[in-house]
Amino acid sequence: MEMQKRERSEDDRERDAVPCGAAMHLGKVSASTIARMLSFVPELERLRSLLGSTTTDALVARERREVFSVHPELRVIGWAGAMLLATAGGLVLKNNLDRIGPLALASLMGLAAAGCYAFVWWRRRAPSLVEDYVLLLGALLISADVAFIESQFHLLGDAWHRHFLILAVWHAATAYLLRSRVVLSLSIAAVAAWLGVRDEPFGRAREYAMRALACAMLVVTWREAQRRLGAHAEFLPTFEHFAANIAFAGAIALMFDRNLIILGCLLMLALAAIVIAWGVHTRRETFLLYGFLYAVLAIDVLFAKLVNEEALVFFFVVLSIIGAIVALFTIHARVREWRT
Repeated sequence: MEMQKRERSEDDRERDAVPCGAAMHLGKVSASTIARMLSFVPELERLRSLLGSTTTDALVARERREVFSVHPELRVIGWAGAMLLATAGGLVLKNNLDRIGPLALASLMGLAAAGCYAFVWWRRRAPSLVEDYVLLLGALLISADVAFIESQFHLLGDAWHRHFLILAVWHAATAYLLRSRVVLSLSIAAVAAWLGVRDEPFGRAREYAMRALACAMLVVTWREAQRRLGAHAEFLPTFEHFAANIAFAGAIALMFDRNLIILGCLLMLALAAIVIAWGVHTRRETFLLYGFLYAVLAIDVLFAKLVNEEALVFFFVVLSIIGAIVALFTIHARVREWRT
């Protein structure tokens, strides 16, 4: 009897093993079938005579995920390289001032910047990512050179801050001539510095906030003039990003003043509502994130100001962070629905 039971149990395991193996095989078959159904390779192959072999091979490689873009990584590397080289130039100025002299150093920096501009101008008919960041390096060297000359020779006297305006005009002309958004960002930054949005807001929060809001309005006006002219439409997002963040910087400045914290929080909430509305109107996720994150910051600061209980404030901040994380995922999912 025991032998019969053991034989029956072994037979049962063998019978049970067959459906499991079959199920695994069917799972593999169904997965491969689904993959083929979701692939556009057969359709692309049928269109090879119309598209040409070169285009078809490129599209098939993208469909099979054999190639992918590294453009964002290259942009980061290019930006980091330009900043490192510009920083190295500043260190050269600092460490060799007494040995070489200010005039020779200023001349060397100017020649290096001129070389960058000349290279980009020579390559203007076939621009690439490399030229964009060589131009950024040249613009940074020009900025450092002008600041160095003013600090050494005091050509503008008490109106030294006007060298920011000179740089703003120079960078703007370069940006429009060579269609460079990174150099345009330097021009807008120079305008902000010229208007006084350059130092820490401690001790002068009201003045800093007014200057920041004025600068944001100027950037918006510049952007609107650009839109009406109809040229260089790729510059419009750059103006929008700078205007939003400069305005938020003004609101944050008010939070550094104990007497203006509530006003700063309310201003930031109003600005966040405007930026969120703009993000919904243009269907751009970045502005939704700007508005939402700055609004959360304003609410937390306002709650901490109105409630003196530290434990309750801590609990509220933790809840707001958790809610912010959930909301960010929701916003991202909604934007993906917009794009589809």
